[in-house]
Amino acid sequence: MRIRKFVCAAVLASFLCVSLNSCYGSFALFNKVHKWNGKVGGKWLNEIVYLVFWVLPVYEICLSADWLVLNTIEFWTGSKLVSMNSDTYQETDADGNKVFAVRNTDGSLSVSITDANGKKADFTLEQDGNTIRAVDAKGNVIAQQVVDNNGEAVAQVAVR
Repeated sequence: MRIRKFVCAAVLASFLCVSLNSCYGSFALFNKVHKWNGKVGGKWLNEIVYLVFWVLPVYEICLSADWLVLNTIEFWTGSKLVSMNSDTYQETDADGNKVFAVRNTDGSLSVSITDANGKKADFTLEQDGNTIRAVDAKGNVIAQQVVDNNGEAVAQVAVR
């Protein structure tokens, strides 16, 4: 009986060491569900949905999935499996360089790149037919690329 308790304690300790790896993730799945709940209707309907989601364990399942799986993957890979908005992209590489992009309503892409030293560059990518341009905040074209119908680069021009 003592061996069984020891094995159970060892398995539990191993599980806790793996699952509680001290990473604080974004809890993106829970936040996405909670954000959706805030847009359901007025404050009374939002409150009813909020309470129902706690009773039906929607929030509990989302928190558990975030805590056990999604935050751990986010911690080890630096990539979010669940984005808060499907029109956004965020990535951090192993060196600490970051890129954040948002799709605008006009189809362009606003991009912000920050290197590991904190130097930041903001620009917008615009596509006009087979031409893709990087435009700075003042509207100046800083780079341009022409692609063929297969999406392969035909010509690249760095304006700046």
